[in-house]
Amino acid sequence: MILGHCCKDGSCLQVCPQNCIHPAPGEPEFELVEHLYIDPAACIDCSACVDACPAQAIKPDTALTETEQTYAEQSGVYFDLLATSRSPRITTPAIPTALGSGPIRVAIVGAGSAAMYTVRELLQRSSSVQITVFEQSSHFGGLLRTAVSPDQQGIRQMARLFDVPFADPRVETRFDTRVGVEVTMQSLLKRYDAVVLAHGATRPREIAAAATTDVHQAIDVLAAAYAAQTDGTGPVGLLAGPTAVIVGGGNVALDIATTIAKRRILTRAGAPISRVVIVARSSASQPSFTFSALHELSQLDVDISVDTGGTRIGVDSKDPLARLLSAFAREGSAPTRSARLSVELIFGQEVTALTTAEGRIRLDTDKVAAGGRVRLKTAAGNVVTADSVIMASGFTCEPLPGVALRSDGAVDNHHGRVVSPVTGEPIEGLYVVGWAKRGGRGGVGENRRCAAQTVDMIVADNG
Repeated sequence: MILGHCCKDGSCLQVCPQNCIHPAPGEPEFELVEHLYIDPAACIDCSACVDACPAQAIKPDTALTETEQTYAEQSGVYFDLLATSRSPRITTPAIPTALGSGPIRVAIVGAGSAAMYTVRELLQRSSSVQITVFEQSSHFGGLLRTAVSPDQQGIRQMARLFDVPFADPRVETRFDTRVGVEVTMQSLLKRYDAVVLAHGATRPREIAAAATTDVHQAIDVLAAAYAAQTDGTGPVGLLAGPTAVIVGGGNVALDIATTIAKRRILTRAGAPISRVVIVARSSASQPSFTFSALHELSQLDVDISVDTGGTRIGVDSKDPLARLLSAFAREGSAPTRSARLSVELIFGQEVTALTTAEGRIRLDTDKVAAGGRVRLKTAAGNVVTADSVIMASGFTCEPLPGVALRSDGAVDNHHGRVVSPVTGEPIEGLYVVGWAKRGGRGGVGENRRCAAQTVDMIVADNG
C-alpha cells in the first residue's frame, strides 16, 4: 500500500512486473492525485516497489497501522472509480536520448534534490560528461535537509539518493561557493558547455512588516526542531506564547502545527503553545495542503476547527481531503478546547501586513481576541493577533545577474531553457531545473521528470 508521503518519483513504476501502480506520468490523473495507488487485484506482493521507493512510502497491507488504513480505503475507491471510467493504460517509458559521444562540461548551480536528479540524468545519458556542482553551503540536500519536518523521516531519508551520483568520478562538488560572489555567471558560461540553475527557491516570500523578534521563518523553526531532536537538547524555546499564528496554508504550515503538537517546540518561558492559527490565502475548496498532512495532524491530541470563509465544502465529496475538512468545519461556533492544543484553519485570508500590537483588538467583526505581540492584517481588512508569527507562505528564487525572474519568483524559461529578459530568446548554454524553473511548488519526486525535460533541452542543443 502506498502512503500519503509518496513523492511520486516513479521509481516504483519501473520495477513493477504487473503494471499495477497508477496513475503513471502521462496518464490524465497523474498531476491531480496526491500519491500513487497500487491495484490490490493485480498486485502479486513481490515487494519490488517497497525496495525501490526512495521515500519509504510503501508498506504491505498486513503492516498498516490503524491510522494508515485510510490509504488502503482510498486505493480501493480509486480503482473502483477507474474501472467505471476507463481501463488503465499500459505505460511504456520513453527511451531518453543520449547526450552524444563527445565530452561535454556541465556546471550545476545548487546541490539540492533538483540538482541531484539532473546529475543522475546526465550521468545516465553520457559516459564522457564532466559535471561540476557549485553549492553555497557546506553540504548537499538543499531544502530537503532544512525545510522538511523532522517527523517526515521518509522524505528526509531521500537524502541517501545523493550518495551514488555525487560520488561518481565524473562529478566534482565545490561547497561554500556562491555564484555571483566567488564565481561569476559570465565565467561559468565561458568555461562550460551548459550551465544549469538548480539553486531552488530558498528566499521566503516577504510581507511588508515592522521588524520584530517574534516573527520567524518556517525554515528556521523546522531546523531548530530537527536539531533539538537529533542532538538530544530537548524542546526548543523559540516562540513567545501561548498563541502562534502560521501564515501560509501549505504542507509546511501543517507540518509546523504537527511539530508543535508533538511538544518539540515550547514557548521561551518553557510552557507549551496552546493555540495555533493557520491563516491560508487559498480557498477551502482548493486547499494547498494534502490529505496526508491534515490526516497526520488530526491523529494527535489536538482540537481542529475550520473557518471556510463562506466556501461550501461537502461531506459527501469524493475527495477525501474535502470530506475531512468538512468534518472539522465550524459554522460560527467557537472551537472546542478539550485537547492540549487547538488548531484553527482560516481560509481565504491573504496577510498583507505585520505590525506590533498592544492590548485587545478585533480578530474579525464579531470576535475579540486577547492582545499579543504581533498584529496581522489581511487583504479583507481582518486582523489577527499573536504572540509569535511563523512565516510559511512559500519561497522565491534568489536573483542572479542577467537572469530574469517571473512574477511567481521563478527563473523565466521555456521548458528549461532560460530566456533573455531583453529579447525573450533562449540564452545560449543556460538552463534551469526544479523550483527555480517551476516556482515553489511540487514535491521532491517531481524534480525527476523536471530534470529529464531540462536535460532533453541540453541534449537537443549539444547533439
